[in-house]
Amino acid sequence: MSMFTWLRKLISSTPAATGPQSPSPDVSLANGEHWRALCTAAGRALVPDDADALWSEVEQALNEPEHYFSRFADDLAQRGIESPDAVSPWLALVDGLQRREQVHEMDWKLDMGELIWGLQQLQFSRQREISLDALAGSKAMGHDALTEAGAHLRSQGVALVTFDIDSDSYPLSLLAQEDTEPLEELAKRVGRKLIAL
Repeated sequence: MSMFTWLRKLISSTPAATGPQSPSPDVSLANGEHWRALCTAAGRALVPDDADALWSEVEQALNEPEHYFSRFADDLAQRGIESPDAVSPWLALVDGLQRREQVHEMDWKLDMGELIWGLQQLQFSRQREISLDALAGSKAMGHDALTEAGAHLRSQGVALVTFDIDSDSYPLSLLAQEDTEPLEELAKRVGRKLIAL
């Protein structure tokens, strides 16, 4: 079964919240099974050899935030998180992928040179020998640089995505294009956003 087929099957078998009085997305969708489906799909797409460990970290953030806080205190301090109450499974997923070199977080004021360098740090980029040479002369900055890079990468069958963390930075990752829509859908089911650029 291809990755795309598996993700489609996973999405269609995961029930969405229904009914006229459904609670807000954060309440109705952020349950353990939805988080597990998201982490399983992200793990298979980005860190197939370490997917179980990634899920373990996110599950700990979801169910045992105090332990997660103790375990990753240094990472959390860099985000300004000073209490287990502020631990988030979404940030645990982003930080877990960043520790595994599949997310690179960049400031919103990035220029194209910085963006190229950041994308070259990703395991996905190195494993697939992604070519970014055509972008080297661009003077684009910020969102314009991301849009230009996203269009260039699509021509190679790759999607440039960001995990929306409601911040002035972009946690960026690369995905095979066929994996993007299923992961966007799974992110929605936990009340979060994965955005293709």
